[in-house]
Amino acid sequence: MPMGTLREAMGYPLLRAGILLLVLALLISAAGFYRVTKSYSSSGTLGEGMHYLGDDKFETDYVYPNRTLVVQSENATFSLLQGDEMYNYTLVNDSLTLYPAQRPVIYVFKGRVEYNYTVTAQDYPYAVYSLVAFVLMLVGVVFSFMGYTQFLRDVKEGKK
Repeated sequence: MPMGTLREAMGYPLLRAGILLLVLALLISAAGFYRVTKSYSSSGTLGEGMHYLGDDKFETDYVYPNRTLVVQSENATFSLLQGDEMYNYTLVNDSLTLYPAQRPVIYVFKGRVEYNYTVTAQDYPYAVYSLVAFVLMLVGVVFSFMGYTQFLRDVKEGKK
C-alpha cells in the first residue's frame, strides 16, 4: 500500500485551507493578549456633603483598576464609603493616602477636603476578535479533517 507524504497532503485544497484558517485563528487570538494601560485623574476641593469621585464609565469599562486617593485638609471630618463599609477620618493639617477598592464616595461632615484621585487600568482592545478567532478555528478544524480524510481515501485507493 503506498504511503502519502506531507507534500502530497498539502496539495488538497480543503486541508490547505483548514491549516491556513487555523494559523490565522492562532494569530488573531494572540493579538487579543495585547494590552494598553489607561489612566484617569481628577482633583479638586470638596465642601460639606456627599461627593462621588471618578468617572463611572472609565472604572467599569477597563480591567484591574488601581485606585489612589490622596486627601488633605487643615481641619475636616469626613467618611469614605466603600460598598457596605464606612471609614471615618479627621484630618488636622495632615494628608492621607488611601487605596480604595471601589469608586470612592466621600461624605464631608465638617470643613473642606482637597483631593487628588488617580486610577490606572488595563484595556485589551483586540479581545473582542477572539470570537472571530474561535469561529475560524472551528471552520479550520472541519476543513482540515475533511481534507485529510479525502487525502487518506485517495491514498487507500491508490489515486496519488
